[in-house]
Amino acid sequence: MSVLEPISETFTIPANHPSLPGHFPGNPVVPGVVLLEAVEQVLVSHYPEYDIVKLPQAKFTHLVRPEQAVDLQIEWTGNADAETLKARFKLALSEEAIPAATGQLVLRNRAAIQTQEGQDGIR
Repeated sequence: MSVLEPISETFTIPANHPSLPGHFPGNPVVPGVVLLEAVEQVLVSHYPEYDIVKLPQAKFTHLVRPEQAVDLQIEWTGNADAETLKARFKLALSEEAIPAATGQLVLRNRAAIQTQEGQDGIR
């Protein structure tokens, strides 16, 4: 069994993101769900064979503004050939190294999900 390599990337949420005009007018803050979507996009780009199936924990500790660089760190707590993987993530503002969010994710191999759906009669 091989262990998946940690992921380390930096991303920004553009000022023209559609969620920002209402969150909050004149003082935009990136919504937590948008940050989680960015985490998901990074995961899918590295491991397209896995889908996030649970988010047992997420804690947002600092505001993230549009165009702010955010460092993402993902550490795995499972094996590369496992059907289900667990991971911890950390987000921090790049320039200040201020923690912005932490959480845990559970991922499942897409082939295993499709097999389960077929056995359950789900289409």
